Amino acid sequence: MGRDTIADIITSIRNADMNRKVTVRIASTTITENIVKILLREGFIENVRKHQGSNKYFLVLPSDIEGIGKEHIELF
Repeated sequence: MGRDTIADIITSIRNADMNRKVTVRIASTTITENIVKILLREGFIENVRKHQGSNKYFLVLPSDIEGIGKEHIELF
């Protein structure tokens, strides 16, 4: 991920949704975990799983997150 972690997460989710992926895999860091916790608490996502692969941890979340789609992003 680049320097703008929030934008990177939202872009990953939006790209997965546009490509009809069921889930999104995001590198697990303290920052990304905290952002995902906020998305969970505010009701944008319903679940998240943490997986380990190749000695790295990843967060796996659904790509159909409420309010993250292109039509919602363009309003801002």
